[in-house]
Amino acid sequence: MINKKILIVDDDKNIVELLKTLVTPIGCEIFTACDGAEAFSVYRREKPQLVILDIMMPKFSGYQVLHRMKKDESFKPFPKVLMLSAKSNPEDIRQAEMFKCDAYLTKPFEPEDLVKKVKELLDLKNYNL
Repeated sequence: MINKKILIVDDDKNIVELLKTLVTPIGCEIFTACDGAEAFSVYRREKPQLVILDIMMPKFSGYQVLHRMKKDESFKPFPKVLMLSAKSNPEDIRQAEMFKCDAYLTKPFEPEDLVKKVKELLDLKNYNL
């Protein structure tokens, strides 16, 4: 097992299950949260190296989660962040870049693209599934 942790944050349980299925073979420990408030709690407890973060969620948007995490010293060292959203217009992508996410994928996505991006962000490019 690879000594890396991933936090998946999405309010759609089907998406969470799909993401878990796709990234589990990489060998990382997977944690989940269904909204921004839960994401903070799980993050503080587990300190993942990667957060896969939906944008449109109840309680806090993905942007709000990312902004709050970056301001909070308890989130150091800061994880890589992959924003995953149905929002696909260029303005949405620019906004995610302003919040300094490390990568952005739109839903629907190709499973291979997601796995490739996760491996890149965790510096596991040479790891074969």
